[in-house]
Amino acid sequence: MSWIWIWILIRVTGLTAYVLLTLSILAGIIKHIPGKKWRILEFHQAIGQVALVTIGIHAALLIFDQYEPYTIEEILIPFMASYHPILSAMGTIAAYLLVIVIVTSNFMKVIGRSLWKKTHYLVFLVWFLSLAHGLFLGSDSSTSWAIWLYFTSFLVVLCSTFYMIYRMKKKKAIASARKVSVTQS
Repeated sequence: MSWIWIWILIRVTGLTAYVLLTLSILAGIIKHIPGKKWRILEFHQAIGQVALVTIGIHAALLIFDQYEPYTIEEILIPFMASYHPILSAMGTIAAYLLVIVIVTSNFMKVIGRSLWKKTHYLVFLVWFLSLAHGLFLGSDSSTSWAIWLYFTSFLVVLCSTFYMIYRMKKKKAIASARKVSVTQS
């Protein structure tokens, strides 16, 4: 396989992983909207797992890059990369955190819902690190379509997150009001 195909595959798998993470996080947020739970959970879980596999392929391809090849150590150990160590580390750390999120999700019944939920919120950090990694390290980052992709996805996830927080607070307020009403009766 020629170096150009490796470079294209590195770009495609990186961008695909980012888009899959974005879709997964949005599906996780959507499942908090009443009446929208059908199949969303399965999609959310599957797309997150596919994103992790895509990240693995992206990382493995970096070993074969002719422009800036990474060693296995540079891929697996954060801040070891000679090429943009901080930005490269963001991708590595994001991948490890995603593994933690997926593994704890698979063992939610064992570790308990409370710990699972706290751990699951790491997905926002995973997504943000992936955004920064792609935006500042990706070779397409200066193109108008990539800027549009990153900016639009950032706005959509940000607005969706605020909406989810608003809905959760509203739900807690309603539940709290019901408790007060029941105790006063």
